Amino acid sequence: MKLKTVTLALCAIIPSAFAAPNLTIATTTNSRDYPLDSQNPLVIPLTKDDYTLTVTGLEGSCKAGETSSIKFNTPVALNCAGATTLPLKIRFTGDYAFSYDDKAQTLTFVRQAKKTVNSEFKRPIPDVTCEKYSGGEVTVKVGDTFTNGTQLRDAFSGKVVTVKQGAVSLTPQANNGGLILLEPVEAKPQPFNYRNANIYFVMVDRFNNGDTSNDNSYGRKKDGKDEVGTFHGGDLKGVIEKLDYIKSLGTDAIWLSPIVEQIHGFVGGGESGSFPFYGYHGYWTRDFTKIDENFGVDEDLKTLVEEAHKRGIKILLDAVINHSGYATLADLQIDKINVVNGSQLPAKWADWAPSSSAGENWHSFHQFIDYNSNNWKDWWGGDWVRTGLPGYPKPGSGDITMTLAGLPDFRTESAEFVKPPKWLLENAGTRVKAQDNFTVSDYLIEWQSDWVKRFGIDGYRVDTVKHVEGEVWKRLKQAASDNLNQWRKAHGKQGEPFWMMGEVWGHGAYRSPYFDDGFDALINFDVQKKMDKGATCFSQMESVYQANAKTLQQEADFNAVSYMSSHDTELFFSRFKSFEMQRNAANALLLNPGAVQVYYGDEVARDLGPYADDFHQGTRSDMVWKLDAEREALLEHWQTVGQFRQRHPAIGAGKHQVITQASSKQDSPYVFSRTLGEDKVIVAFVGK
Repeated sequence: MKLKTVTLALCAIIPSAFAAPNLTIATTTNSRDYPLDSQNPLVIPLTKDDYTLTVTGLEGSCKAGETSSIKFNTPVALNCAGATTLPLKIRFTGDYAFSYDDKAQTLTFVRQAKKTVNSEFKRPIPDVTCEKYSGGEVTVKVGDTFTNGTQLRDAFSGKVVTVKQGAVSLTPQANNGGLILLEPVEAKPQPFNYRNANIYFVMVDRFNNGDTSNDNSYGRKKDGKDEVGTFHGGDLKGVIEKLDYIKSLGTDAIWLSPIVEQIHGFVGGGESGSFPFYGYHGYWTRDFTKIDENFGVDEDLKTLVEEAHKRGIKILLDAVINHSGYATLADLQIDKINVVNGSQLPAKWADWAPSSSAGENWHSFHQFIDYNSNNWKDWWGGDWVRTGLPGYPKPGSGDITMTLAGLPDFRTESAEFVKPPKWLLENAGTRVKAQDNFTVSDYLIEWQSDWVKRFGIDGYRVDTVKHVEGEVWKRLKQAASDNLNQWRKAHGKQGEPFWMMGEVWGHGAYRSPYFDDGFDALINFDVQKKMDKGATCFSQMESVYQANAKTLQQEADFNAVSYMSSHDTELFFSRFKSFEMQRNAANALLLNPGAVQVYYGDEVARDLGPYADDFHQGTRSDMVWKLDAEREALLEHWQTVGQFRQRHPAIGAGKHQVITQASSKQDSPYVFSRTLGEDKVIVAFVGK
């Protein structure tokens, strides 16, 4: 095939105002950001898939034309003030280069002949103008937030100062990013508010191993190499062991990756099948009604909920309704689905491994499976899922009917009454029962909400919201709410209503119709992209804070959950490899209006792990428990800011008011207040 070139022409702007753009490349399930450098082409591997390119970071007044897609050799104008979004279909897996020319103002896209050796990218620190602090005492104006004579304490230094003539004077503590956090000395304890929630996201398998006896359940194996996609041993007992640590971060709720039983076997990892890929992450479900043995048993979850609640921490489970897990050799053998030619397989099909001498890789297990067999009817069956198998409905192209990453898509829209497949009804330890007049969505809702009835779960993080009908989410919310009320009544407990946080891929901090489908909050994907400048200079967050706070004030019942790292995008630390930037990013995130999500290890600069040819596996590296001096200092800083946030719901839920604008003058720091009723704080940034 002749190599073709795509040229995106950037509209003319004043050169002095030009800023190197950022390129986000996303699929329906993950995304990653890349800086565009005019000196060095951006070379990255892309697999056969449909992508969305988003170019941001251009300054000026240019606007994109009517072109909404990439055409070979056809310039596409981009927006300067806002984002430009373009679809890209990759038909052949390979390496692709994005060469940015800041003089010609073009972005050229080509397929590379050579393979990339290293796909890690260390970003340059953003070049932004920032306030500078030269040392010594500073004056911080407090406006009308606090009256004269009020005593305030700095959360970092512990120093107490008194408001005089609408201001206080103090010397900032060193090594905290130029930040001062002021709170009343006699502040009253404040009730919890979900709009200020600090949510700690734990990927259970990679967090902490509390029980080594269950590390290889169901015959799962290590690969003896980098263990990119194998189970690492983390479990619920491991989370219980670290509850005091999690509490020290100012955590209000723990979001657990899915803990339900996963497919027992592996699929091939990466485009080249370079590693065995198990469901360690929890999103490839086999049975929604029982805990995966790698993660523990019912008693572990009961203990976790009880101990978390004693510490004032809520437990959020990850609800997956859109899809089930893949069919693997291990599961097909266990469930007696007669679609495999086992003559060349070991007695336990799960023990198969590729032969390098035969040119096999971890994808080669497919050669033993007959994907044209009519016996696939004995698997989930066409009345349950759509997938490319005989007798099953074919996947569609819309959000509801498409398959994500080739996973079987549950027919949640179907009104047909169904019975669970025989293998699931006979699955060891299952709570699945055949019900009269139940649809697919009826079963899925019952299975998910049963965890609330049994254990008093406080809420859900809901996966892939836009790929399931809104009516299903509303029913799930109602069922879970009813079950939580039942559990609390039976246990003599009280608390906040059941809470649901939705993942609508690529959604920002605004209210959309998705929110009205039973959700209390939607994940905000935008803040991560804006953290670079905020971590370079805290006052760069002002426009973000203003916008987010305005939305929350205008939409009284709406909430957004912002983050800096995630399992499907990037680790912030991997962007700059800088402890200073990581510390400053903590300031920018934890003082953001609305709720926030901390990905396990953000607080100690957890870095990428091995990832072979699937970058996102690296974002699920093992938690760092042995800390060097830099990580100890980072953790202490994170604890200070996190606990300050937790003490003051005004930070996430209150009114944001700028008292002093950002300035280059030493005596005029950037200062804002947050107020929620009687809860008031002052945040000041004196400069770098």
